[in-house]
Amino acid sequence: MRWIFRIVGAVVVLVLLALGAILLIPAERIAQVAADRIAQATGRPVTIAGEAHPTLWPDLGVVIEGLSIGNPRWAGDAPMIRAERVNVGVAWAGLFSGDIRVERAELEGAEIMLVRAADGRVSWDMGGRAEPSDATPSRQVGFDEAVITDAAVRYLDLEGGADWDVSNLDARIRLPEAGGAVAVSGRGLVNGTELDVAGTIDSVAGLLAGEARPVQVDVTWRGGTASFDGQLALDATAEGALVLDATALGPLAALAGAEMPDLPRGLGRDRVAVTGNVTLAREGSVHLRAAEVRLDQTVLNVALDLVPGADRPMLRGTITGGAIALPGLLDGGASGAMTGWPRDIIDVSGLFATDADLTVRAGSLDLGAVALSDIDLRATLTRGRIVFDIASIGTYGGQLAGQFVINGRGGLSVGGDLLLANAALQPLMTALAGYDRLLGTGSASIEFLGVGNDLHTIMDGLEAEGDLTLGRGEILGLDLAGMLRNFDLGYRGEGQRTVYDRVTADFIVRDGVVLNDDLLLEAPWGEVRGAGEADLAAMSVDYLLTPGIRRNAEGVATLRAPIRISGPWSGPQISPDLAALADLELAEERARLEEEARQRLEAEEDRLEELARERANEALGTQIEAGDTPEDIRRRIEEAAAEELRRLLSGNGNGN
Repeated sequence: MRWIFRIVGAVVVLVLLALGAILLIPAERIAQVAADRIAQATGRPVTIAGEAHPTLWPDLGVVIEGLSIGNPRWAGDAPMIRAERVNVGVAWAGLFSGDIRVERAELEGAEIMLVRAADGRVSWDMGGRAEPSDATPSRQVGFDEAVITDAAVRYLDLEGGADWDVSNLDARIRLPEAGGAVAVSGRGLVNGTELDVAGTIDSVAGLLAGEARPVQVDVTWRGGTASFDGQLALDATAEGALVLDATALGPLAALAGAEMPDLPRGLGRDRVAVTGNVTLAREGSVHLRAAEVRLDQTVLNVALDLVPGADRPMLRGTITGGAIALPGLLDGGASGAMTGWPRDIIDVSGLFATDADLTVRAGSLDLGAVALSDIDLRATLTRGRIVFDIASIGTYGGQLAGQFVINGRGGLSVGGDLLLANAALQPLMTALAGYDRLLGTGSASIEFLGVGNDLHTIMDGLEAEGDLTLGRGEILGLDLAGMLRNFDLGYRGEGQRTVYDRVTADFIVRDGVVLNDDLLLEAPWGEVRGAGEADLAAMSVDYLLTPGIRRNAEGVATLRAPIRISGPWSGPQISPDLAALADLELAEERARLEEEARQRLEAEEDRLEELARERANEALGTQIEAGDTPEDIRRRIEEAAAEELRRLLSGNGNGN
């Protein structure tokens, strides 16, 4: 801003010099004097392609046509200012006072080029200009109104990488008191976005002297408004209250050359509003404190720090909220799971915009299809990879904990290690799969990894392993015990429900196929085992439920019919598996025959052992009995042999 006042001041000096020579100095000479005075004030080369001539009415002034003020050599060949016409008029009444009032200052058809070098130098720094001569009056300049019409401004920041292009700029500046408060208003296209800006600074002199001065700015665009009320300094530092309310943030994103992503309902699709205290630090960091952020109907309390980095900025802070509603985030989740996984490419380019370390806490989270509570997690984003460390999330009376990862490096992959404990099954399964017939509580754990740029590909190649445990519960509308007992899949008993004590299963997932061979359902009426597979990508299942064999008081086997579930998830076929039943019966018959053979073999072994004992006792005169151990038999044989030896030695061996 300082350079604007220097140029205007030089033109005002030219007006004063022209006062005494309006009729004596030709236009060419006035143009030369104008160029010299402006060059002296700015220290930059100045050319005037047209004429410069004074005016007497309605005020004293000068009109300069084809004005060009150069940039330093390092900033390129484009001049800092090129204007078709400059018209400055000075009030007669202020000519002999200490202050000069500019009644009219007009800059028409201007092209302004401002450059910040990679080393921090700025093209508008005129600190190296020549000192004014003694002929230059020491006067303060005030503006009734300075007008810029149909101007174009380009700001190229080689240090920060920004490139701002302003076109169709119309602006007005009012500085009623020299060095005092200034009011600025204007309209233009900034990087293609039409903006209206109005602002005030309480002291131009203080601002130019390097002080942080009170400032108030309002910005309006099609679809939103923003305002700042606080302190501002020329070193790009600021601190104050920020208020933003927008139904469209796309124009603001366009200012930075970015495209606004499609936000889901509940995350700012229809409205974004922010109130809080913002600080811009000298090193370029942005700090937001005591902020309330409204995203549609969701209200969040936010404290954030955005710090510049070598490759990308770092965002740190905390986000807390009460009830967070994102009803559109999982639209089509339950119903879509029956019709096929989406094949739309998932865009994760936004993960590379910044790094982040955020703590998120909320009382509840409504995702439309799924409702969560007591959210406590930490999200860390590093070079396109975001990790959600879940300390605890309330899930339908249970708790979810673990880690979930989205990795955008070299394509998309998702993975995690999650534990769900004691969740109510009916609301959970209703939310996830539209199935409301399962009562009770359940726990599960899963470790998984999926790779692909769309959800179908991820599910098709998913790798995972985990386990499932269900406590005591019921399956409504299905009498599994009656079906198995009566060999009738249409059986509907009293209450039409299956009561169980416990269900357990381990599973693995290989190339998108869930494999399980140890499902066990334990119930008062018996048990059921299960084994089979489910293809996640094809959304199909092939699973066999096999009842345990029990016999009633009469010895009759019950719960004999295996049930096969096969086909698509949307309409699986449930039927008795006759082949499995035949195998089951064959296995029973084999077991029966093996048992009979074992019993016959044991009986024959017992007979032979008894015969061997009898013959041994006859031959040896022993008393070997059933149940004697080898040591007992050895002892009895030794005793019999010793007795026989005594008879022989006593001469009684021949019977005499």
